[in-house]
Amino acid sequence: MINPIRVTTPNFNSRHGHTIRLIVLHCDASPSSEATRSWIQSPKSKVSYHLEVERDGTVVRYVNDEDRAWAVGVGIWKQYTDLNTISLSASFANKNDKKEPLTEIQITTMKEIVTEWKQKYPTIEAVVTHASVATPKGRKTDPDYAPNFKIEDYL
Repeated sequence: MINPIRVTTPNFNSRHGHTIRLIVLHCDASPSSEATRSWIQSPKSKVSYHLEVERDGTVVRYVNDEDRAWAVGVGIWKQYTDLNTISLSASFANKNDKKEPLTEIQITTMKEIVTEWKQKYPTIEAVVTHASVATPKGRKTDPDYAPNFKIEDYL
């Protein structure tokens, strides 16, 4: 069982009863965990994740699963366009610069998170990348630019 540390953020709101159908994987594109935390804690950023896996494998919880994190932005999956309302978002701490690989502990931990979420929420239909659902295409590249990221590891 993943036991995250809790970091508060003002950047979330209610799902208004919508069903969780999707897991979206991200990279924070930041050089440090401190920079990410500062950004997510700022109301000006209007950004958050449910969970983030730091480079050392530490899991940080920003938003409860039952709430709506502000991670995806403009995107589409199937007929849905408000993806934050139907998704759980988890991010790797990674620059997403085509150079920095994910650490082995990050990969292992993210697999555990995805497995736990799938067990907890049988309504989850898919695991996708931010890059694959963001519109217009090419607007986001995460986590695809992490050299050793493979979506198949999380399906």
